[in-house]
Amino acid sequence: MICREFEPMLQAFVDGELDVQTMTAAQAHASSCPECHGRADGERRFRHLLRQQPREVAPPELRARLLGLTRLERRRAAWRVWLGVPTLAAAAFLLVALLMPRVLPVGPPVVRLVETLVDKHLAYARIESPAEFASSDPGAVAAWLRDRIGMRVPVPDYAHDGIRLVGARISETDQQKLAYLLYEKGHMLLSVFMLPEVTEARILPGKTVSYRGHEYLIGEHKSLRTVSWRDGPAVFSMISMLDYDDLLECADRLRTQRAREARL
Repeated sequence: MICREFEPMLQAFVDGELDVQTMTAAQAHASSCPECHGRADGERRFRHLLRQQPREVAPPELRARLLGLTRLERRRAAWRVWLGVPTLAAAAFLLVALLMPRVLPVGPPVVRLVETLVDKHLAYARIESPAEFASSDPGAVAAWLRDRIGMRVPVPDYAHDGIRLVGARISETDQQKLAYLLYEKGHMLLSVFMLPEVTEARILPGKTVSYRGHEYLIGEHKSLRTVSWRDGPAVFSMISMLDYDDLLECADRLRTQRAREARL
């Protein structure tokens, strides 16, 4: 097995989903190839960090409401025994009837996509070398991404604004590859995610703002600011602790560069 054969099966290799023969060959290659071994090790560490991210819990108001309903139902249960009403069925009906309006809107795919990208930003930030390809040269990073996902990815140079390009890596969400650019300004990191093709049902949510004639969706999740937008079938999302003004300026320059490259 060679590197070009190993790369497409990296995710399945790390997850242990390959058949025995292919897994053995992949393991042998990773053991003898420092670059592929490093990729596999980085993906394992990323999965470990992702599992450590705090999970969303039910709001205190909802939990208090559920506890109150439970106590109320216990008191009513004693009366139902005398009236011959099936207690368990009545309790189930009451709980479903009261909770359905609260349960249905929870966790739409678009919200989960935002959470996934934010979690990736947090997890990569904790890895010692988050960039799979480390380089401050936008041209070299763009070429590296083009060779691996077969598409042009604009890599703006923000050095004049004190935002340094660190590198890039190939990530994945919902079995779809996405490009990840990493920048830093002082101690603050800026992640730029590009999903090549996203259906209308997966448009990122947020508050709509207008900046230099274009609309963007801004939001906050886990104390991080997000700026997202659609450009044709692709979706871009920037995640950082930088101010919205800085993020929108970066987004506008990326968008301008993408349009300019499309005309070439």
